[in-house]
Amino acid sequence: MRHQSLSGYGLMFDDILPPEFLASIDPTSRQRHFGHLPVFWAWLAQILEANNSCAKAVGLIQAWCQAQGLPVPACDNGAYCKARKRLSETFLAAVSERIISALGARVRQEDLWHGFTLKAIDGSSVKLMDTLENQEAYPQPSTQKKGCGFPVMSVSGLLNLSHGGWGAFHTGPLTTHDLVSGAELLGHIGEGDLLLADRAYCSYGFIASVLAKGGHAVMRLHGQREAALDWRKGRRISPHERLITWKRPAFSASPKKLSREEWEAMPQRLELRLIELAYEDRNGRRRDLIVVTTLVDPKQYDGMELFHLYARRWEIELKLRDVKTTLGFEMMPVRTPAMAGKTLMMIQIACNLLRTLMQRAAETTGAATGAMSFMASIHTVASMHESFRAFARQPAKRSSHRNFLIALLAAKPIDHRPHRSEPRALKRRPKPFALLTEHRSKFAEIPHRNTYRKAA
Repeated sequence: MRHQSLSGYGLMFDDILPPEFLASIDPTSRQRHFGHLPVFWAWLAQILEANNSCAKAVGLIQAWCQAQGLPVPACDNGAYCKARKRLSETFLAAVSERIISALGARVRQEDLWHGFTLKAIDGSSVKLMDTLENQEAYPQPSTQKKGCGFPVMSVSGLLNLSHGGWGAFHTGPLTTHDLVSGAELLGHIGEGDLLLADRAYCSYGFIASVLAKGGHAVMRLHGQREAALDWRKGRRISPHERLITWKRPAFSASPKKLSREEWEAMPQRLELRLIELAYEDRNGRRRDLIVVTTLVDPKQYDGMELFHLYARRWEIELKLRDVKTTLGFEMMPVRTPAMAGKTLMMIQIACNLLRTLMQRAAETTGAATGAMSFMASIHTVASMHESFRAFARQPAKRSSHRNFLIALLAAKPIDHRPHRSEPRALKRRPKPFALLTEHRSKFAEIPHRNTYRKAA
């Protein structure tokens, strides 16, 4: 009982991850200072508190032990870092699955779109520490000189827009195309899912695979297909809608991961629907955008409604910004690809745990699931987690305190500011340091900061 009540985060989320469940999947027989459970909660605190250092995590464990009258571990970070490596992926996967199930169980009818579970897919990238292992698995961009860049790991994510939680991630080298990474996430698409994606995923094979899984898709038409599009072909539905037929391309045009047998097992034709409407870009200029969808019935699914639905794809861009900017993971401070994978699993767990609170906060006000502010929720949770330790052995008061936390989150929705100018420009000037254009062992810097230049 004492080690289970060490972490305030463990008590805050014990309705989702009760101690009995964590103990049942914990491969360690004894919980010492750096067993699976203390390390899991300390790592979670690191992530929710903007990618804090390992020293901060060790300090948390020291504070928890001191408060419970347990032996306090030493200040060395080495034991904690080794314990993070021992944290098994099987343990993390079981925790993640339970959180996703909890999110799915609370999805309301109003969170769905015509009965469909909305999902979005997109890719991004993060930098890793410049180590030999990371460079071998995720090489730096080829345009950078050796020693002047960082390993870059591409990340493709599948977001469930119906509750706001991450369904899965897939990683690969920077040169991996989004379409190839996206194919690895198709196992998380099922009956009743509606997938939103940008033009990178608009291929015959990908759309056919989504249909084979029982799902449907709404995505922007690929640039090459748009350039070759003849709007006179197909069956006219309205001035801005047409039904068209795509023929299966030759096997040579398919992704390399598919065998010829798998490719030929796909349908020879796809019946699709095109919707073309105008929109205003960030510079105020009029642009035309063509959306392609597998929902071909115009009576059941209005074209204008589908076109505006595609705009919700932008939500995954904002959620990726939550991970990279708000949580501070533009760069992962890890030395090996294995730790990069575990860190990504922990990020998914942390974001989804936070979403369980935000989901309940939205329920209390009747607002949409995505109406709660992610940053405000992090600040509130990080400020209040220690207060839960006062109710470690009082379940009723702990539940009441959690309801108070949810009420605070409900009072902090996203502040919408229409027509606000948000230029992509930096106001704060950087220091006038030189760029590293040679390996650090060869680079010679000029002492005076205002005359930095590459040494001859």
